[in-house]
Amino acid sequence: MKGTKSKHDFITHFDELTGKPIRQLTSTSGNHHHLYFTSSSFTSDNQHILFISDSYRGQPNLFRLSIVDGETVQLTDNVDGYLKSYVYYDGNAYKGLGKASPSYNPDTDTLLYIQGNEVRILHVTTLEEDVIYQLPPGVMTGFTHLSTNGRFACIPYIPAEAFAVGNGTPFASIRDKVFRDKIQSHLLVIDIETKDANIWFSQLGWITHVQFHPEDPAQILFNHEGGAVDQRIWLYRDGEIVKIRDESVETAPIWICHEMWQRDGQGIIYHGSKQLTQEQVDQKYHFVGHFDCRTGQTIELTFPVEMQAYGHFTVNTQKGFLVTDGVIDNRMIHICQANWSAGELHWTPVCRHNSSFSVQDVHPHPIFSHDDRYILFTSDAHNYKTKGNVYLIENSGN
Repeated sequence: MKGTKSKHDFITHFDELTGKPIRQLTSTSGNHHHLYFTSSSFTSDNQHILFISDSYRGQPNLFRLSIVDGETVQLTDNVDGYLKSYVYYDGNAYKGLGKASPSYNPDTDTLLYIQGNEVRILHVTTLEEDVIYQLPPGVMTGFTHLSTNGRFACIPYIPAEAFAVGNGTPFASIRDKVFRDKIQSHLLVIDIETKDANIWFSQLGWITHVQFHPEDPAQILFNHEGGAVDQRIWLYRDGEIVKIRDESVETAPIWICHEMWQRDGQGIIYHGSKQLTQEQVDQKYHFVGHFDCRTGQTIELTFPVEMQAYGHFTVNTQKGFLVTDGVIDNRMIHICQANWSAGELHWTPVCRHNSSFSVQDVHPHPIFSHDDRYILFTSDAHNYKTKGNVYLIENSGN
């Protein structure tokens, strides 16, 4: 039940390559994973983390865990399974916890999440909760976001008909249906104080990742999802929608993914892969990119062509420092240092995560603590495949 306290016993593993100690924070049976990497999972003092777990009667709920002693508090009272949404296509239609929906603001200690058709705001310490909006019937949502000042919530949604694609690969099938049937996504912004809610814009395409600018809530970074879309990264700014990294100039197939703000909001980080030429279909290279919001300049630093693993990149407080769970090695976490102006890219191994990547919940999605001291990630290395645990390791890469 909400407010129930329990305890996880920490387990220490030593990385087989680097010898570094890795602390497994979760130890009870079930599936445990931290929040999606566009949201922080750390409280402002870096002493607690937020995570999703189905350890309570097999039902996914949100929890807060102390990284000091393992004391855990259940934050929500969900008993309806999980909601059908982006990356959770087998969920329940219109009921249950939206596992893709939690977004946490450590400065205000507030957590945004979706339960059924209700958009809720929860104060993590007091457990006080408020329904700030009722979603319209017949819509499917994606990842959400809270503004840095804690005042605004952003919810992307698309008509449920977009998800009616039958069997097959959901990403490609949904993407193709959206453009074939000209289905629009809507970007809803809610003023949490007044509960005033408005659709800031609608656009043909499948929008799933939304992120307020770190300092200006009038700017929202968003994407078009579905794999190899014609234009991945977009920015809503000053009432206009602009392309970030215009892909129309490309002469060979390209794939862009996992965009996120630099911590100061002056740049956007992303990564992707590109074929060497139109003729060399089987040869491609991976890269990590930086878009300078002040100058419009794009810089992309490439990895050796043999580095082809899937993965994610997230930022820390120091410009150019990133953490990745793939590309270099899909079983290992690395710290990358990108010197954008010099065109140099270096990486250092941190530890093996050994995730199977078999389902969304066990993607490592490594993130830094607010002081860059720790790296938090999820893996099913010491659990059944498709069921994760949450891990913490000291960051010595800066």
